[in-house]
Amino acid sequence: MAISDNVREITEKIDNEANDLNTPLGPDGIRSDTARKVHGLAMNAILGGMEDRVRYMMLYAKTIDELARLIPTDGSNSDEQRSARAYLVANGMCTDETTPHTDMGVGKALDPQP
Repeated sequence: MAISDNVREITEKIDNEANDLNTPLGPDGIRSDTARKVHGLAMNAILGGMEDRVRYMMLYAKTIDELARLIPTDGSNSDEQRSARAYLVANGMCTDETTPHTDMGVGKALDPQP
């Protein structure tokens, strides 16, 4: 699975939770527990240190190689990849209303190249 697929999977989970009208809105106006978690981890990734960034990126990694690409410790450091990582964290600050755009600015830039 590609990192872009992992991002899409989290996005779809949040979208499904946000649209489940059987789940009440939380006191913060957010219906999706996943959106709330992503938001908190993204905020910590922006304001905290490396450990916080790693914790956030672990949301989108299913393998050690994917995490290495996201952190990055795999040597992938092009301007496009750096920008995609920044967008991925910034987009995590959105709530469940804007989640369908989590991949904006990220796309497939972090996927392994064939």
